[in-house]
Amino acid sequence: MESVNEVKQFSKSYILISALYVVLGVVLCVWPDTSLKMICYGLGFVMVVLGITYGIIYFTKDTLAGFLQMDLVIGIVCLAFGVFILLNPTFLSTVLPFAMGIILLLGAVVKIQSAWNMRRLRFERWYAVLICALVIIVLGIILLCNPFQKEHDMVLYIGVCLSIDGVTNLVSLIFIQLRVRKLARIQKEYPGADMDELLEQQGQRKTAAKAEVVVQEPDKENKE
Repeated sequence: MESVNEVKQFSKSYILISALYVVLGVVLCVWPDTSLKMICYGLGFVMVVLGITYGIIYFTKDTLAGFLQMDLVIGIVCLAFGVFILLNPTFLSTVLPFAMGIILLLGAVVKIQSAWNMRRLRFERWYAVLICALVIIVLGIILLCNPFQKEHDMVLYIGVCLSIDGVTNLVSLIFIQLRVRKLARIQKEYPGADMDELLEQQGQRKTAAKAEVVVQEPDKENKE
């Protein structure tokens, strides 16, 4: 199924992004006294890789089918921003909280879109990604407000935000991979069948099974 293949491509490409976020976040948490100039160089490198990765995601897909429709736009923005950071690290250090806040908000927008598409594909825990996206929006808004008095505190907070963002990506990837395997098994079992109808039937069976369990539990209690 074409949607399954696209989900697999999305998952593999996003692993690199998530890993970079987690590594950079952990580094900042462990060494919060790192100079802002070094942070800017690291951030610039991450943004360049992020932009290139989004470009690869966009150009290697046959069709988008609703997944990550903003790939090309986000890739261009991230790449341009990363190059600018590498060329102007001193300037960016003065606006780092604002820049990181924007990055987090962009990532949250992508997660919200992914959560919605996961819901359309009947992911059981699509709402977990949505909740994480809302949390990251709050973290990004705090950075935009920049309430930090000390550079140490700001760097530590940025490290925590990047770590949470990266871990959230990895957790969502686990959900996606599990769903991909399930869809692949359904496709192999019913070749040529309409996938939407099969998923709908599967959802109805699960709902009926859960209702049966709920009914049986009171019966057991009454017997006891």
